Amino acid sequence: MFQKYLTMATLALLIFFSLPQYWEQTDVARADTPSPVPQIMLTDAILADLRARIDRIPTVAADAKQLLADADAFLQVPTIVDEFHIDHKGQLDKLPGVAQKSVERLTTLAMAWRLSGDQRFADRGRLELLGLARLETWYPAHFLGLSRITLAVSLGYSWLGDALSESDRKIINAALIEKALKEGERIYGKDEHYFNTGWLVPHLWAPPVAVPDTLPDGAALADITWPVASFNWNMVCNTGMVLAAIAVMEEETDLAARVLGRALTSLSNGFAHFAPEGAWPEGPMYGALSGRDAAILITSLESVYREDFGLSKAAGLPSFGDYLMHVTGPTGLLFNYGDSDTSTDPIVLPWLATRFNRAEYDWRKTGAPGTSHPAFNLLWRRDDGLNPTVREPTSLWFGGYGLIAMRSAWNNPEATYVAFKAGPIKSHHNNLDAGTFVLDSKGVRWAVDLGAGNYDLPGYFTSDRFKYYRTATIGQNTLSFDGVNQNPTGRAFIEDFAQFSDIDFAIADLSNAYDAPLASIRRGVALIGDDTVLVQDESTPDVPGSMAWTMHTKADITIFGNRATLKQDGQEMTALILSPPDAIFQKRTADPCNTQFDTACKNQHPNTGVHRLMIVPEKKPSNTTHRITVLFSSDIESAQKRVGAGSPLNQWRISATLKGKVPAALPGALGID
Repeated sequence: MFQKYLTMATLALLIFFSLPQYWEQTDVARADTPSPVPQIMLTDAILADLRARIDRIPTVAADAKQLLADADAFLQVPTIVDEFHIDHKGQLDKLPGVAQKSVERLTTLAMAWRLSGDQRFADRGRLELLGLARLETWYPAHFLGLSRITLAVSLGYSWLGDALSESDRKIINAALIEKALKEGERIYGKDEHYFNTGWLVPHLWAPPVAVPDTLPDGAALADITWPVASFNWNMVCNTGMVLAAIAVMEEETDLAARVLGRALTSLSNGFAHFAPEGAWPEGPMYGALSGRDAAILITSLESVYREDFGLSKAAGLPSFGDYLMHVTGPTGLLFNYGDSDTSTDPIVLPWLATRFNRAEYDWRKTGAPGTSHPAFNLLWRRDDGLNPTVREPTSLWFGGYGLIAMRSAWNNPEATYVAFKAGPIKSHHNNLDAGTFVLDSKGVRWAVDLGAGNYDLPGYFTSDRFKYYRTATIGQNTLSFDGVNQNPTGRAFIEDFAQFSDIDFAIADLSNAYDAPLASIRRGVALIGDDTVLVQDESTPDVPGSMAWTMHTKADITIFGNRATLKQDGQEMTALILSPPDAIFQKRTADPCNTQFDTACKNQHPNTGVHRLMIVPEKKPSNTTHRITVLFSSDIESAQKRVGAGSPLNQWRISATLKGKVPAALPGALGID
């Protein structure tokens, strides 16, 4: 029987191993339960509440029906372990990819059984659990994958507890102890020296390798440094360890207490990434994965201990939903800077909405695809209990990371959207991309970010990373000077951000990113009306090298001098160069093998179907500021009339503020008739 209270010995161990001081003052009572295993997240009380909401709320009933359909589909396919042996012949280095399916499958099957009582779901969940538990190893050489399996088995063990025999529970319990917690404790022990000595250098992280016996000073192997590092592995790996510790606390109290204590110490590094305003430096895909595990972690701790030990008070976490909403364009595609993909699972949004009473955190408003975690959606979604008065700005600035997102409307897949980034360049999964942008309009993404490169390229997670096209500056929608990369440790700053009735804009100082301390390099991006975007760049004469302007697109391009017509998916967009007056567009390949960033080019992504739309001025002004101004609109003639000849970046705010009362010295006020 699962005890109601932690023993004093366990509590002492938790305090001793560096848990926050409020453990000493907090009632750490566990949930009352007759279950032979701890009830984590899906307690009897929560299940009763969920059934009541299914009966009362049609949208929740529809979600429950979909979960049962998903669970039924899992009955028709081989188990995860059987698929592993069929598809990958049991190769351990393929196990991390298989592990990604485990949480979705086990939580779906287990909740389907708890809701319906259909024994088929319990039987299949038991098979999945025992199959994973009986694997010879969970492959600690890739600790992220091990952590996904650990999380899945911990939740499956808890949610299916009443369907498991005593011998089943012993097998699963032993697997969590031997294959997960002991491996985790070994890593915590190796990193303990570094717990209070700060963060390691992100761009020195290396690809997953076998875990060494010792941690060399200065080495930063992701599989062994996640406890002391501040990136997505910290969140994912610690979450797996915490849930496993809770699951086996009765049987292996001392080990579980040690791991739990060290994990909660370590998590301060992971949760620090949400600060100050929720924008995630590694990109939205990795941010969403980290947010998902933060939600699982907090929900689990509260379900067992009635306390999250301050984790939900982390700076920036309440605003993380703003970030995920605004970083998703009306096409449903993410602003996928760094190694991010264009889509992710937005399951953390219903938890954030419920936790922080933010009804506007709804992925359906963004056009993003739904979640692959229907069980978590049912647990966290609260359509009937949120304040209907919400704050929904169409433009937002995440100042800590220098990220700007502007859109003409919500709930409109054809809205115009532009997002760009300044901020610090250096982070895990970073590219040399200060100033890069994406552009959506008419249901099409016109300016694309290429996303992740091939993780298996030599040195991809070391300082060699920037030898490759997708990570180099020329592979971004930004400026380059003689094709030279930006400074990997540089930082860009947002100088100005403004929202008016007919124009939103932001201006960034990119100078430091180009390692040009005596020069000035600035980019302004404006959303004008409902369908016009202006991108303007200015550099002073003392910037070394010739400035080139680049935008990547999947559209078909037709160039007429200073005008480029883009066609894609039956839609049309025009780009027009307003300055310099003699500049013309060029269309160039994005194939790395045809650029100077051709290292191992046959193994780089070929960027098939992607073109570079470029401006490479033939002459560099010798004594004046060099300005490149590009206007985008589906109705370029009307847009050009509104913008006129444009104005210097220093005059954008006053031009917009004057609302048409523009003196002759300020021609072409932005967005003003």
